[in-house]
Formats: sequence, structure tokens, C-alpha cells
Amino acid sequence: MTRRILQAWARLLPALVLCTPTLAQPFPEHSATAASTEEMEELRAEVRLLQEQIKALQLQIQILTGSATGAGTGAAPAPPIAGPEPPAPQVAPAAPAKSPSLLNPAISAVFQAIGNTSLRRQDDSNGFDLSEAEVAFQSVVDPYAKMDLFLTFPVGETPEVEEGFVTTLALPAALQLKGGRYKNAFGKWNTLHAHAFFTVEKPIALTNFFGEESLTTDGLSLGFLIPNPWDLYLESTSEVGTAREGVSFNSSRRALTTLERFSAFFTTSPDSTLELGVSGAWGKTGPSEALEEAIADAELSGTLEPEEKLRSRAYGIDATYKWKPLQLNTYRSLLWQTELLLSRRDSQQLNPALVLENQSVSSLGGYSYFEWQFAKRWLGGVRADFSGFPESETARETGAAAVLRFRPSEFQELRFQIRQSYRNDDAATLLDGSEDDTRIFFEWIPAIGAHGAHKY
Repeated sequence: MTRRILQAWARLLPALVLCTPTLAQPFPEHSATAASTEEMEELRAEVRLLQEQIKALQLQIQILTGSATGAGTGAAPAPPIAGPEPPAPQVAPAAPAKSPSLLNPAISAVFQAIGNTSLRRQDDSNGFDLSEAEVAFQSVVDPYAKMDLFLTFPVGETPEVEEGFVTTLALPAALQLKGGRYKNAFGKWNTLHAHAFFTVEKPIALTNFFGEESLTTDGLSLGFLIPNPWDLYLESTSEVGTAREGVSFNSSRRALTTLERFSAFFTTSPDSTLELGVSGAWGKTGPSEALEEAIADAELSGTLEPEEKLRSRAYGIDATYKWKPLQLNTYRSLLWQTELLLSRRDSQQLNPALVLENQSVSSLGGYSYFEWQFAKRWLGGVRADFSGFPESETARETGAAAVLRFRPSEFQELRFQIRQSYRNDDAATLLDGSEDDTRIFFEWIPAIGAHGAHKY
């Protein structure tokens, strides 16, 4: 009796197996519209499971019928074949263990080894030296703020904090607040560290207007992304603080300096961008070095007291165009950047009658830099400079520079540069008698560690 039942099942199961594949096929269009995608996938999974179970039962029946047939012959029964096991339940992966290194800041170091010589004269600046070394510490404080600290070690000078500020990460309304010591957002070049310059030294207008250390402030900076119907990147930056002592702004009396910058960013093509910006800074400054020397030469240091809080304003416009083709982005690129600066400063001078006279001085300055990447690791650039001086309307300085840059990797760069400068008599007087000059530079910049990327 049992043998007949098993034989009947053996004849019936093949028919079932032949029928069930049709269940796994896509349902008709009118059924698919009635059931969701998730329900369809569940049905297909159930059908596939039934097919596997039927095939397993069919094999077991064949083995059992064979065993029943051979029972009288003394053949050993075949071992049973186990059916497919049900799928194991999905277990959510455990969260990765928090690495202790995440609690440490990213540390990096970079220095500049510079050699230069004049082709016209011998002076103390000729030769090689380690111009400046920089150590950076950067890390998030918590989900709401991050901190950046840059320490510099200039040759022959006291180490100091070049920049050290905290930046918020979670303010509403597209606002971002920064507080501490930072390079002011005046134009484009002023915000760069020395190793990130396009040339060995900065444009002469920025040096004459803001000094060797750039325009730097201890204070607060508030950035705001301006909503607009054109989907453009429009940014406003407002800064207030005490400017570090420099040419146009002097912090000896703790006078506040305010700054406003507005910039707009345009994508001109899939391969190019254009950024335009306007900047303005307002503050106070003290007597010029020339006035202090004139008072000392006249032996009036204890008699005449020049004004310590004179008005000083600086304005600038800038444009930056970048081209980098999508298909050859590691071999070809183009950069054109230019800035125009205007300085208006109240000043005092000692007239022939040994009396202080108030006057207002206006001066212009600017530069234009063009750079072309002609190979994977090679770039060449040229820069044209012209500059007045905030304390003199008659002093003028112009110049031109050509630079060749070689970058073996993103951690190293070598530069070769030649610069020609021209100064009129008034400018030479302000610069300790320095006249026209031609200089050749060599610079080597290695970097180690996780040095953060600079702003685009």
C-alpha cells in the first residue's frame, strides 16, 4: 500500500514542478498595477521556495521507492537527502568601534627653503635660508564647531600664531561665525599662507598696502550665503576686530577695524568658473615711519605728539577665472587672477616750519597674474605689478615676475622665479634707498601630514 502511494506521488510531482515555473514569471499587466512592487517580490520569493521544496520531495520519494524495491534484495537503504534550509534571519551589522585617533587633531607641517640673489648688487638678502616653517593643528571640536591653529616659525623672529580660530558648523539661515585670529577676507591673495602663493613672494601692492604679514585681525567674522532666484553662489562676509599692526591699520591703540566683502561665483561652462568680489576695510592708523624719523631728526620727540588715531580706508575689486577641462584635468589648466586696490588715509607731515600738517593721501595698486599648466607636473606663470604707497601720493613702484613651478606630488613643490622691479626716487626713499633691481629665486616647499585644502 505504501509503495503504491509513493509511486503515485512520484508521478504527480513532475507535473507540479512543470506548472510552478509559470508562477515565477512576471504577472500580467493588470495584476502588476494592483499589487505593489514589494508584494510582487515577496510572492516570487515564496514561489521559488516552493519549487525548491518540491524538487527536494521528489528526490526523497525516488530514494524511498528505490529503497522499498530493494528491501527484499538486502540492499542498504540510501541516506536521506536534506531539503533546503530556510534563509537565516538578517542581523544588523554592529557599529564600528570608535578609533582613539579620531580624538586627535590632524597635524601637518610645511616649510619654505628659499634662495635668492640680485643680479645688480650685493646685499644681506642674497643667499639661502629657511624662510618660514608652519605647523598646523586642525580638528572638529564637537558637532557644532571646528578649530584651526597655524603656528609659524619665521627665520630670525619669534614664533607666533599666524592664525587660530574657531568656526561654527551648525548655525541656521546659512550663517557661519568665525572667531579668533584670521587673515581678513580682503580680495583673494590676502587670505593665502606664504607656501600657497602662486609666486615666491606676494604682489608688491599687497606688501606696500598691508605689510609683509598681510591684513590680519583678532576678532569675529560672519559669513552669509545670500539666497537668490538665480541659484548663484553669493556670499557676504562681515568682520570686526583689532587689526594687527601694519601699514594701513595700526592696533597700537586697540582701534577696531571693520571689513565687508561681497563675492559672486559663476559657472561659465562645464570646464570654467568666474569669481568676482568687492572688499572694503575701515579703521585707524598711527603716524608713519617717515614722520617719526622726521620728528626725531628735528629733535622734537618730546615736544610734538602726532595723532595716534587717523582714519584709514582700503577698497578692492578682484576677479578670478579658472579653466580646467574635464577630460584633461590633470594635464591642462588655466588661471587668471587680478586685483585693484585703492587706499585713502589721513596723514600728518612735518612742514619746513616744524609744524604738523594734516592731509589726505590716496594711492592705487594692483596686480594681474596669468598661469598655464602645460604638463602633468609643470606650470608657468607671469605677474605684472604696480603700486603706490598709503603714506605718499608721489611714490611709485612697478614690476614684473615670471615663475616656473614643478610639483612632483601634492606634498612637494619647487619654484624658479625671476623678478624685475622699478622704483622712482620717492619710492626708493621709503624703501631705504633701494633702487631698481632684478632678482632670481629658487624655492622648495615640502609638506607632511594632513594639511587641509585651501579655499577654491
